[in-house]
Amino acid sequence: MGTTSVETSAPTIAHSPAFRTRRFLNWFPLGLTYALLYMGRYNLTVAKTSLGELMTKEDFGIIFAAGTVTYAFAFLVNGPLVDRIGGRKGILIGAGGSLLMNAAMGAYLWWITSTGQAASAPLRLVFSGLYAVNMYFQSYGAVSIVKVNAHWFHVTERGGFSGIFGTMISSGIFLAFTVNGWLLDGAQALWPETSGPERAWVVFAVPAILLTVLWFVELSLLRDSPGLAGHEDFDTGDASSGEGDGPVPVFALFKRILTNPIILTVAAIEFCTGILRNGVMHWFPIYAKEIWVLPGGHLLRYGSLLEHPWVWVAGVGTGAVSWVIASRIGRGPRRGYLIVFGALAFLAPFFQGGWGGLLFVAGVMGGNVAGWVSDLFFQSRRGPAAAGLYFFLAICTLGMAFALARPTNEVLEAGEESGLEAGDRILSIAGDDIEGWTEVRYAVGCWQPVCDGSRWNPETCICSTGQRFEAAAPLSAPRPIPAVIERGGEWLELELPDPAGTQRAGDLRLLDARPVLPISPWVLGVLVFLMSLCVIGTHGLLSGTATMDFGGRRGAATAVGVIDGFVYLGTAIQSISLGYLTTLDWSYWPWFLLPFAVIGFLLCLRIWNAKPGSKKE
Repeated sequence: MGTTSVETSAPTIAHSPAFRTRRFLNWFPLGLTYALLYMGRYNLTVAKTSLGELMTKEDFGIIFAAGTVTYAFAFLVNGPLVDRIGGRKGILIGAGGSLLMNAAMGAYLWWITSTGQAASAPLRLVFSGLYAVNMYFQSYGAVSIVKVNAHWFHVTERGGFSGIFGTMISSGIFLAFTVNGWLLDGAQALWPETSGPERAWVVFAVPAILLTVLWFVELSLLRDSPGLAGHEDFDTGDASSGEGDGPVPVFALFKRILTNPIILTVAAIEFCTGILRNGVMHWFPIYAKEIWVLPGGHLLRYGSLLEHPWVWVAGVGTGAVSWVIASRIGRGPRRGYLIVFGALAFLAPFFQGGWGGLLFVAGVMGGNVAGWVSDLFFQSRRGPAAAGLYFFLAICTLGMAFALARPTNEVLEAGEESGLEAGDRILSIAGDDIEGWTEVRYAVGCWQPVCDGSRWNPETCICSTGQRFEAAAPLSAPRPIPAVIERGGEWLELELPDPAGTQRAGDLRLLDARPVLPISPWVLGVLVFLMSLCVIGTHGLLSGTATMDFGGRRGAATAVGVIDGFVYLGTAIQSISLGYLTTLDWSYWPWFLLPFAVIGFLLCLRIWNAKPGSKKE
C-alpha cells in the first residue's frame, strides 16, 4: 500500500476564460450551499451554549451522536444514489430536507420555551429524531459537491480544489459558530426580556431561510458537467479515465471502492479525522464558556468583526495592493509570495470573528496549503501532505494536556451588583466548599429560587413543570446566596444578591463574575487553532480530493460517501465519549484525542506514494 499505483504525468489542462467563468458560477453557489448546510448542522453546538442545563453535555453528546451515526450510514445509500442521479439533484434534495428539519427544530424550541414546558419537554428524544433526519439530508452535501466537481476539475487541478473545499468547510464553520453566535446576541438585543433558552430557536430558523434562498439559486445555475452547461466535457485523468460516462452498477461500484486498499486506508485516516476535528471544534467553545467563563465578545468565543474597522481597511487594502502588483509581474517565486502575502492580509481581519473566525482562517490556510503542497512538491500525491499535517497535529494534541488552564476560585472581574470584587477568593457557597470555578458554577446553580409556574427539582437544580420528581418546598420570596470569601487576607461571610431569584421552567443562574486562570487562555487557543488548521486541511485533501482521484468521475460520490461515513462514525464515537468523559473531568479531553492523532499519522505513511491510475494506462 505504500507503493505507487500507476503513475500519471498528465500535463496541466488549459481552460478558456469562458469555461473558467462558468465553472466558477457552478462551484461558488454550490460552495455557499454547502457552507449553509454546515450552519444548519453545527448550530446545535451554539444552541447548547444558550440552552445551558436544558441540554446537558450528556444530552448534547447523545443528540449529536444520533445525527452523526445517521449521517455515516446514510452514505451507504446516498453515495451510490448520487452517482446515478447526479450531484445537482443530490444537493437540491439535501438542502431542501435540511431546511425543513432546521425549521422544525426551531419551531419546537420556540413552542416549548414560549409555553413554559421547556424543563419537562422530551427535548433529548425529539431533538435526537429531528437532528438525525437533518443529518440524513446533510449527507447529500459532500457527495454531491465531489460528484459535480469531479467532472469540472482535472486531477492536476484538484490540489487547488482541496483549497476550495477547505474554504467551503471553513466558511460554513464561521457561519455556524460565529454568525449563529451573533444571531443569539441580536435576539437578546431585540427581545431583552427573554432568557437564553427562549432565544435559541433563532439559530435554526435563520439557516432554514438562507438555505431556501440558495435552493432556488442552485436550481437555476448548477449543472452536473461542462457538457450540460454549454461547454465540452474532457478527460479528467482520474480512475475513471478511459471509461464511458454511464452509471456503474451499484454492487460493482461498491466492489471497486471496498476492494481498493488506498481508499480503505484513507477511510481509516478519516475516521481519526472525525474524532479529532469535532473533538476540538465542538468542545472548545463549550470549555471556553463553561470552565473559563469567557465573555461572549472574547476572541476565543464570538468576537466582534467590526470592533476595529481599521483592521479591515488595512487587511483588505494590503491584500488588494499585493494582488494588483502580482498581476503585473511574470510567473515566478516573487509573484507567488505576493499572492500568498495578499491572501494572508485579507484573512487577518477574520481573527476578530471569535471561534468561528479562527476556524475560518485555519481552514482556508490548511486546505490551500495542503492542496498546493501535494500538487507542487509531491506530483499530486496526497499522502505526504496529509502525513505532515497529522504529525504536527499529534504534537499539538499532546500540548493540549498541559494547557487546559483550569480556573481557580479567585475572581478576576465582577459586575458591580454581584457583591464580589476582583481579587476575592470564594471559599464556600451555600455551605459547599469551593476549590475551583466549576464548583462555583454548580453551587450557585443549585441555590433554590422562587419557581414561577413550576417546581424546584433539587436533583437537576432547575425549575421544572414535570411531575416525575420529588419537588422541594416552594419559597415565597427570593433569598440572597450565602458565601464565604477571602478578601485582603480576611475571611468574610457575605450574602450575595441572587441574579435570578425568580425563575421560570428551564431558566439558569450564573454569577456576574469571571475567574483567574493559571495561564493565558491563548496558549490553548493557539494550540487548538493549529490543530484545526491541520485537521481541516487533511479533511479537505482526503475527503474532497483523494475521493475524486481514486473514485473517478463515475464513483466519486460513493467514494466520498464511504470515506465521509468513516469521518462521522469517528464523530459519533467522540461525541458520546467526550460527552461522558468531560462530565467526569475535562482533563480526559486531550488524552482521549492523542491516540487517534498518532494512528492517523502512521496510516498516512502507508499511502505516501499512492496516485490514481487510469484504464487507458
